[in-house]
Amino acid sequence: MENTSSPSAASSPEAPARKRRPPRRVEVSRVEILSPAMRRITLTGAELEGFPPVGPASYIKLIFPEPGQTEPTRPLPDGPRAVSMRTYTPLAVRPEALEVDVDFVLHGEGPASTWATQARVGQVLYLMGPGPGYAPDAGSSHHLLLADDSALPAVETILAALPASARAQVLLEVISAAEERPLHSAAQLDVSWLVRGTDHRLAGQPLAAALHALAPVGPDTRIYLACEAAAMRRLRLQLVEVLGVNRSQIVGRGYWKLDVINHPDHDYGDDG
Repeated sequence: MENTSSPSAASSPEAPARKRRPPRRVEVSRVEILSPAMRRITLTGAELEGFPPVGPASYIKLIFPEPGQTEPTRPLPDGPRAVSMRTYTPLAVRPEALEVDVDFVLHGEGPASTWATQARVGQVLYLMGPGPGYAPDAGSSHHLLLADDSALPAVETILAALPASARAQVLLEVISAAEERPLHSAAQLDVSWLVRGTDHRLAGQPLAAALHALAPVGPDTRIYLACEAAAMRRLRLQLVEVLGVNRSQIVGRGYWKLDVINHPDHDYGDDG
């Protein structure tokens, strides 16, 4: 998930190149075990001075050490992109403490998951961003959030932004029931945890089954759909063709893609 160019910017020869935000050197200050497969890691450092507030489902880039490195090489403004760079949702930003919380899913081997499994206080990463996220429709009173564990941090930031007058139905696909934990929001919540198991080839199937049993989705419902890229397209199609949802009600995000190492982070599923 290294490419941060928007589809329109990437396709237009006249579009200006996106200026990279300068990398910030950060250190691990806390590691919290949220569940067997989820770690909350707090990053801090003097270079977080001036880091702007972030909105729901916004993103940052984290650069991880290469094999044999104790910390990553600071990327140069005009140099090549770092190889071991991944995209994450900052769960919380505390400017006064120069801290950013990031939740990591331990999904097996990979630069980020492998690092997060052994993360310890004092270890160094580089952080870039933030980038824009998702703005919940303030005029809608009902929100439907469909996500797998990779998008759970984004879901939590969306829930935190909803007012008490809103209702949010949340369907979350995770690898086991041990991943269940309380979610918080001022909105009225209806949360269902759906167990997929460890076979990633089943991505999206529990969400599809839950959608099949879902009550009719009203025209004022706003839907955030974020999971494996192919599953996201299938679920979008199910919402539109089976449940009669208007495409304009849906915001889709392909957070990862089966058997693809560097899936682009601007996959909105508009082609599906």
